[in-house]
Amino acid sequence: MATIDTTALASQFKRVYGEKITDLFARATMTYNQFAKSSRKASVRPAGAGYYFSLRQGDIESVGGRAQGALLPEPLIGDGVQGIITPKLIYAVLRMAGLAIEAGKGDIAAFVDAQGDATMNAYNALINDLNRQCHGDGYGLLGTTSASATLATGSTWTATFDNDRGVRYMKKGMICDFYNGAAIDQTASSVRISSIDPTTKTVTFEAGANSYRAYHPLTAAQSYSNTATAIASGSFLVRYGARLASHATTNASYEIMGLNGMYDDGTLLATFEGVTVASDAEFKANILDNSAVNRELSVDLMLAAMDMTAARSTAAVDTIRMGLGQRRKYFGLLSPDIRFVPGKLVGGYEQLAFSQNAAVKIVVDPVTQPNRLYFEPDSIIKKYELTPIGWGGFDPNKMHWRQDYDEATMYLRTYLNLGCENRPALTLLDDLVEPSSMPF
Repeated sequence: MATIDTTALASQFKRVYGEKITDLFARATMTYNQFAKSSRKASVRPAGAGYYFSLRQGDIESVGGRAQGALLPEPLIGDGVQGIITPKLIYAVLRMAGLAIEAGKGDIAAFVDAQGDATMNAYNALINDLNRQCHGDGYGLLGTTSASATLATGSTWTATFDNDRGVRYMKKGMICDFYNGAAIDQTASSVRISSIDPTTKTVTFEAGANSYRAYHPLTAAQSYSNTATAIASGSFLVRYGARLASHATTNASYEIMGLNGMYDDGTLLATFEGVTVASDAEFKANILDNSAVNRELSVDLMLAAMDMTAARSTAAVDTIRMGLGQRRKYFGLLSPDIRFVPGKLVGGYEQLAFSQNAAVKIVVDPVTQPNRLYFEPDSIIKKYELTPIGWGGFDPNKMHWRQDYDEATMYLRTYLNLGCENRPALTLLDDLVEPSSMPF
């Protein structure tokens, strides 16, 4: 029987493609999707000033027992302060070449499928990045180097992030800046991630050829030039343009406020939602730490965190947020207990129970900050949307010609922020030991 040489006939075969493109990376969107939208309306002021709210830090103290005929209590009013939640401008851009658009006219169905996949990918990428931002402080920190690295301009090069934070917030294709302390490293900015090894926590970068500096969001950084110099151990890898070249936590932030900034007592952010913690000390979260020395998770520590929220607010903890490492530690606490109720998937989220009546749910997000557990009452943290996710531009239903190029562009945008008006209800259990081996 004759054998058909499929190699010789390859040019005659039709190519049959699947219905969609397979993603070879993890998407984590659960934390962002869990926060409810606030019903508060934005203030009607120019440039979308934000959402104002008032805080009562002390009750009226004109209360007390007196003897008959004595003076009544002094009519002391309670102390208060006003805060503001300002929206952040978040974008995802989609661009298609004129040739791709023209080729699609021969098969309109194929073009619609290609455009539909591209637009859905842009939307998913936007939500995925918003979920990353949910775990930060608004300033785009991705990781901290654990050893010195040397940028190369003629070939790929690597940097190692072998610590608890690891590489969980990094993605292939991300454009990033290195910061040496509070200032951008002018010899290592606008660098792009080529690949990530989660086992060794090593990141490979493209050759530092200054390919992306021309469109850097910071005008000053457009003139920086990458050179083959050392990047110090302990340097910060930051999302492209997420903070100013000379960084301070008093500067404006360009990403949404995340859990790291909300669960703070003024140590990380001196001012939160327009309120200065040093002068208005009631507006700070609760932190149960161990002076930067990690200790093992225990049920007693978890109960202490719940009690702290109850002591400082009228709300009770309904949700505990943790990452994969602390989930493993929590399983270790419960494994000897035959009354342990196995985890279950509820609405797409992995949910466990804490306490005998399962009144407190545990939500596990793979990109939750390591070494920490977050305790919060339901609906304390909300999304404050000035503009929901949608297409931008004067005509949001069309792609727009890119001037001087044979290309068309669309962009998704949302103006929003996460906010918390009852910060004393948040309790952070910090300085916890992570397992010895983690996937990233």
